[in-house]
Amino acid sequence: MLELTPGDGCGNRFLLVKQQAMLVEGEAGPDLAQRLCGVHYDGLLVLGEEVDDALPVTIINRDGSDGGACLNGLRVAACFTGLQRGRLLMAGEVVDWQRREEGFELALPLHAEQIEVTEHRHGDAAATWFQVEFWNPHAVFRSKPTDQPLADFAETVAARRDLFPRGVNVEVVPELGESDELSMRVFERGVGETAACGSGALAVAAVAWRLGAGALLGLQMRGGRLEVEQVEGGRIHLRGAAKVGPSKSLQGLLRDAPKA
Repeated sequence: MLELTPGDGCGNRFLLVKQQAMLVEGEAGPDLAQRLCGVHYDGLLVLGEEVDDALPVTIINRDGSDGGACLNGLRVAACFTGLQRGRLLMAGEVVDWQRREEGFELALPLHAEQIEVTEHRHGDAAATWFQVEFWNPHAVFRSKPTDQPLADFAETVAARRDLFPRGVNVEVVPELGESDELSMRVFERGVGETAACGSGALAVAAVAWRLGAGALLGLQMRGGRLEVEQVEGGRIHLRGAAKVGPSKSLQGLLRDAPKA
């Protein structure tokens, strides 16, 4: 019987499922994500069999598309294991993690200078925005047109296929470059506006560091707060809350799903 486990990472809501169980039941990940996630979950986390002591994790967006890398999802997967520390494999990268008092910490396998940040200017500082590439594509803005909903604004940005052939996550950060404590909103490709985004927090941190921010940054999103820190010569750690709920059968999940 196929079982799924709900999880929450700083407001990002997921369903976790084991890949082997999906194979036994003949379920395909994209189809399952489209059937189950709706507006209540941001994606499906598929857990594979360990490879060299690392647990593979794949994120499938609610529309069935590949979610690339999902750092909030990785912390939820870490919580699901019930262990104190371990290794996860996502998007070709191995990430070490450990349980901390404030949640879960990911030790990311990259240095701050490895994150590609391109500045785009449009005449004044307020209109300057930043294209960020590391695992997922991001566009980081200080502001958006006040009369335009975030969804419409994000679609306008994503329409730049010359810059974003794979789509783009759009982050809006009003105090970018002015503080080490930032608030942000995020619109994720294949999902829509979400309560939080771990890779988006990292993209914002990369821009903030470029603008002279300190090594430790706090990113406040609608779903909660993440900390991103440069350690050990530029290595990056990300910390934040994560939890999982009781598992449910596929039939039970479909039966108990809240109505949109």
